[in-house]
Amino acid sequence: MASPLPQMLLDGLFTGGTYALMAAGMALILGVVKVINLSHGAFFTLGAYVAYALAERGVETPLAAAPLAAVIAFAFGVFLGKSFINPARKHPFALPVGTLACALLFEQSAQMVWGPHPLSIEAGDPWIGPGGLVIRRWGVIAFLSSAVLLGGLKWVLSARPGLPLRLIAEDEEIAGSLGMDVEAIRYTTFGGACAMAAAAGALLSPSGAVTPTMGRAPLLLSLVVVIVAGMDSVAAIFLLSIGLGIFGNACAWLLSPQWSYVALLAAVCLLLSARPAGLVVQACRRDG
Repeated sequence: MASPLPQMLLDGLFTGGTYALMAAGMALILGVVKVINLSHGAFFTLGAYVAYALAERGVETPLAAAPLAAVIAFAFGVFLGKSFINPARKHPFALPVGTLACALLFEQSAQMVWGPHPLSIEAGDPWIGPGGLVIRRWGVIAFLSSAVLLGGLKWVLSARPGLPLRLIAEDEEIAGSLGMDVEAIRYTTFGGACAMAAAAGALLSPSGAVTPTMGRAPLLLSLVVVIVAGMDSVAAIFLLSIGLGIFGNACAWLLSPQWSYVALLAAVCLLLSARPAGLVVQACRRDG
């Protein structure tokens, strides 16, 4: 039997690295669209239910579920961005309330369709590594997929295709004066970020129970990552998500799974009390 410490580190690496995909989407929304999207966790849940629906039909690999979930979430995200987010951006109190209402509406809809009880997806037989270390198939797939997608996002944001996003994040008026369709770029970015959350949900769906409210904790984790790591560096978001994933696993192992998020949030509150501007904000600016 493997020592608990390497197993804890490996599982934290897998989950944290995949949560980074969702957190990077949240950072995109905050940076480009400049709203707090409290429905982001609902798109994570949507991805998990898409994976469950495919598994029920014999397609149990997250590699098939993630693209389908991303396409569905992108369509919903563009619709939400075009019909509600863009028109309501001038009313800052309406957006958090409206996106929270969307999240609750999705949770109720999921409960009506799939029921309130936890569902599970076959995770497949794990590989056994050195010293009896259990290497979970879903974890390898999820981590590598997230790393590749985040690498692509980092390249896009630093290259010419990402110029409209960077310009709108800096100054929307200048972007508009240069002929850019700011409104379209905003709701397309919103849809893309929702797709990232759904892909993360599909990739992590075999890791635990699929429930209507499963997106709440990842939503909170994404907000924490963006607050602490800032919105400018994909690498900082990726590394911090991994750190928080390992920290959460350590708390679950040392205390109990119920206490992992409590300990995580307590640590972050203490950190932000000491560093209100974020832990790596200066490094992020230099990286950008």
